[in-house]
Amino acid sequence: MTAAPAASSTLPAPDQAPRPSLWRNGPYMSLLTGETVAAVGQQVAQIAMPIVAVTYLVATEMEIGVLNAIPGLAFLFLSLPIGAWVDRVSRRKVMIGANLVRAAVMAAVPALWWAGALSVHWLMVLALVVGVAQVYFDMSYMSMVPSLVDRDQLDDANSRLQITAETARTAGPGLGGLLAKVVSAPVLPLVTAVGYLASAIAIWRIPRDEAPAPREGSRLVAEMREGVTFVFRNVYIRPVVVATTASNLFSTIGMTMVPVLLLRELGLGSFQFGLLMTAASIGGVLGALAAPRFSRLFGQGHAIPVTYLLEAVAFLGMPLSFLLPRPGAIALIAASQILGFFSIVAFNVVQVSMRQRQCPPRMIGRMTAAIRTLIWGVGPLGALASGVLATHLGLGATFTIAATGNLAGVVLLIRSPLWRLRSVPDPEWLART
Repeated sequence: MTAAPAASSTLPAPDQAPRPSLWRNGPYMSLLTGETVAAVGQQVAQIAMPIVAVTYLVATEMEIGVLNAIPGLAFLFLSLPIGAWVDRVSRRKVMIGANLVRAAVMAAVPALWWAGALSVHWLMVLALVVGVAQVYFDMSYMSMVPSLVDRDQLDDANSRLQITAETARTAGPGLGGLLAKVVSAPVLPLVTAVGYLASAIAIWRIPRDEAPAPREGSRLVAEMREGVTFVFRNVYIRPVVVATTASNLFSTIGMTMVPVLLLRELGLGSFQFGLLMTAASIGGVLGALAAPRFSRLFGQGHAIPVTYLLEAVAFLGMPLSFLLPRPGAIALIAASQILGFFSIVAFNVVQVSMRQRQCPPRMIGRMTAAIRTLIWGVGPLGALASGVLATHLGLGATFTIAATGNLAGVVLLIRSPLWRLRSVPDPEWLART
């Protein structure tokens, strides 16, 4: 287990120059700009692709489940080796390459549509390629942020990245729904392709980073094992990872069927669907803004289970909506999505900053890989389970199972040391540097 050394002060020494504002940090601002533009494009695709699958290609519930499962397979099987690998290479180059691949895949959707060849099976192939590229990007992205800002700026840096991303996501669904009324939904992934290209250009403006030198005699498999061992031996990171894994499994079971519920069962149009997703994203913006305040109000340790608890309570609105008439059901789903996005974004900002502080910079990629293998690797299981449950038990039972299982993470975090801590102690390795 990781010992809990006394927390060290993060105040600068009197003779140190004040740290520059994050807004004046050129490399960080390039990353921030690129991610903001890409987030708008991603959210347009988040609206367009379900419309394409459900409305244009008339995909079954099982096919929707498989489509949602495929990207997670890449995280399940590739996160560990890719995470160890990005700790040895230029993360900037990996992120640029991943964005270019994703842009090409998104451009292929309208090309196949115009050729009359687009099918659910093609969507599955493209989803797999995007999933693989996403693994490369995310492993590098999570490792790059701590290298661009000072350690005591991580809360603000992650919060601002999340704020701008959620602001973009607020505009994205409404924009996607509006564009879907003007042009065919299969054409909209072109907007996503442009967003990825813009992100690649912004990241290209970040100064070149040096590939970290691997330790003498180190092997990739040993480094992968080191990342997994670090995660499960750290008494603060371990409960967060286990709880988040449970949450992602059951949340995916429910969220996979949200387009089917809204578009097919409740009869929302493309524009209304986009507006509801926009409302949910507004909750995400507010959650990103509130995350540093949660840390100050509850302490970084206690803020993690508190924000998780809010998300679990919000998710209960999904099965309860089946007890209401159509207008009330739509209103409750909207409220559930807003509060859910608010709390889960706040939770992510606080716990990611805690993880980055706990982990030595040389192995952030491996730590991230070990965590993503679990928390995103269960996504395919949840998506497939969602398709099976919805097919055999119906949508109401599917959302009830999802909401009930999602509460399990609350118990795990309340029983962890984080529930009793205001401040998470600094790790031992920091005192030795």
